Amino acid sequence: MKVTFFVYPSAFQNKGGGEILLEKTEKYVKREGVAVKRFNIWDDRIEDFDILHIFGSVKECLGLMQVASARGVKVVLESIFWSDFRRALFEEGEASKKAEMVFRHAAKLVFPFFPSPRREMFRTADIICPNSQNEALQISKLFKMPMNKMFVVPNGVDSRFGRSKPDLFHGKYGLKNFVLSVGRIEPRKNQLNLIRAMKGIDRDLVIIGKEVSGYEWYHEKCLKEADSKVHFLGSISHESYLLVSAYAACDVFVLPGWFETPGLAALEAALAGAKVVATDGGSTREYFEDKVLYIKPNDPRDIRRMIEIAISRGKTEDLKSLIMDSFIWEKVAKKRVKGYEAALER
Repeated sequence: MKVTFFVYPSAFQNKGGGEILLEKTEKYVKREGVAVKRFNIWDDRIEDFDILHIFGSVKECLGLMQVASARGVKVVLESIFWSDFRRALFEEGEASKKAEMVFRHAAKLVFPFFPSPRREMFRTADIICPNSQNEALQISKLFKMPMNKMFVVPNGVDSRFGRSKPDLFHGKYGLKNFVLSVGRIEPRKNQLNLIRAMKGIDRDLVIIGKEVSGYEWYHEKCLKEADSKVHFLGSISHESYLLVSAYAACDVFVLPGWFETPGLAALEAALAGAKVVATDGGSTREYFEDKVLYIKPNDPRDIRRMIEIAISRGKTEDLKSLIMDSFIWEKVAKKRVKGYEAALER
């Protein structure tokens, strides 16, 4: 089985969860005996592969999908998709952009057959791979895609996060029992409401991540809102043990985004033993069940209340055990291979 990976051209300019998903999928399906190559548009021929695996339903990938389909190459689309009104209504940003998001979501609800590049991507794919059953149901509803085209493969996490120790982070930054958030600094990740929520809580807030190109204004707004207890550490490599140690050193990890599917950072923090407070948007409940506290991301008071409850509670092994049992990359990769096999059988 020969598989080639493709992603929209600017993806790795602002590396986040989707890009890490690609890298980890590549690493672990190779261990399952799958030959994987990242597609080189200058030299590769699509017909030399059995499967084209697209990461993200972004329109720049549609052309290659159509060429692959026309030449008999099976197409697997990692959808990485979620849409809701709440983000459109409450996210920081220009009114015109928010109005556009409201219109687009409403249009999909009322006219799911309406042509769009994303719908054409879903139509062209042999198999659509959402990261949750909820994501599959939403794609089916908003784009009128048959459920038998869906093959759910969850996000995964490296088992190394379960062996983390706090010492390295403590030694470098001198911070203990803090609240942690990890992610690119942009409106969708909602750090601004988290900063507002932390006012009045006698704990340090550590934010790991850098601003996304084009959203420098949002980073500046976060800096202005922050007080002396908020620490911006910038980007830390996903492969660095310092990041692993940060998860182990924190008391509470907060995933405040408008939606997550489900958020790789929250999986990593949970495996490291942190107490988790997560957005109720996206597929977080499908992954974390009743083992985390859920927040309304548009309400700083609700975020503050749930963080305070989490601080008052002791740590348990329940959440860590759930992640180990269901979402370790080795187990996810086996399911991924079954998805490839299902695509080849079509």
